[in-house]
Amino acid sequence: MPASVPGYDLRPATESDIPAIHALMREMAEFEKLTDIFQATHASLTHSFFSPEPAARCLVITTLEDPGTAIAYIMWFHNYSSFLDRRGLYLEDVYITPAHRGRGLGGWVLKHLAALAVELGCGRFEWVVLDWNENAIEFYKHHGGEILDDWRVVRVTGEALQRLASQA
Repeated sequence: MPASVPGYDLRPATESDIPAIHALMREMAEFEKLTDIFQATHASLTHSFFSPEPAARCLVITTLEDPGTAIAYIMWFHNYSSFLDRRGLYLEDVYITPAHRGRGLGGWVLKHLAALAVELGCGRFEWVVLDWNENAIEFYKHHGGEILDDWRVVRVTGEALQRLASQA
């Protein structure tokens, strides 16, 4: 795995991290102006990460001075590519509190997840970025990320999902 960032620890989340992860997720929803769709609860996150078949995996970053308090969370899960016939590693969220940004943590996370994807035999490592978040776009490009302008995310949620399902 990639070298660490001095003063920080990157580790798998534990159930005791759930309150901090929830708070960090709320901060991220506020930053992305998406609080209107924020529904995560402590109970739902516990189920998502720690049930017998977890929906996602979660890592946290803590400081060595305060190893019990997460200052960042990273959520990922496996997807699948039919053409590659291999699973991939999909980065759902990476959020680092503003006070800890600019210290190399984001690059550390990307390198860690890339190494994990290779170790797990994944065919690709991917994520999405909001089109208005120029800082993130430039950061991802700097780390070798390719922005796929010819692909669009398609999403069905809420009432539209219920309507579509009722037609089955």
